[in-house]
Amino acid sequence: MRTAIVIITYNAHDLLLKQIECIRKFCKDQHSIIVVDNSTDSESIEAIKFYCNQQDVERIKTNASSKNGSESHSFSANLSYLILRDRFDLFFYLDHDCFPVRNFSVIEILSDTAFAGLGQEKSKKYIWPGCLLFDSTKIDESMIDFSPSHIHGLDTGGNMHTAISIYGANYFNEVYEQNEAFPTPPYNFYSMIHDYTFMHFVNASNWSGSENNADRINSLINILKQKADI
Repeated sequence: MRTAIVIITYNAHDLLLKQIECIRKFCKDQHSIIVVDNSTDSESIEAIKFYCNQQDVERIKTNASSKNGSESHSFSANLSYLILRDRFDLFFYLDHDCFPVRNFSVIEILSDTAFAGLGQEKSKKYIWPGCLLFDSTKIDESMIDFSPSHIHGLDTGGNMHTAISIYGANYFNEVYEQNEAFPTPPYNFYSMIHDYTFMHFVNASNWSGSENNADRINSLINILKQKADI
């Protein structure tokens, strides 16, 4: 099966090399990494372009607006899927703040299931697109839509709730842990997903332009050293 691991990043070039390193270290499948650069900051755009060239990683640049985070995120995810869907069968979508820290296989996780990932439940159940796997060969492609569902009050990926209810999903567990290296709220915790296979540094999407940005990046790198020896 042709497997694509798709990273969607927004002004977070500081994290990209670590994420690529984690994927290459821990993914057991033959795979291609594609970086979807949704950045608006010129420094980040140039750095991401440089890193992708350096690491021989495909890059897709979007022109999504940053005025609405959910709409911008969903636009970049939908655009990348339209570009990639004829080239790959299995997809693993990762946000720039979600890192593999143990061996994993997209093929094994999906097995006979169409969807897998971290479930979100409001008025409907769907999967957070920051850690979402799916087998496009088992799904009507027209139902792959990362847009929010305004009707049901669901965030990015909410419009996938119908497909997930039809085709079924393997929902990951999640455990929150204290970030002792950076004790200041709201960045003082992170989560471990799918039996400690993936680490999500919660609220990392809010780093850009914030105070103590370097401290938060260093705290994340310290956690990666502990969890993944990266």
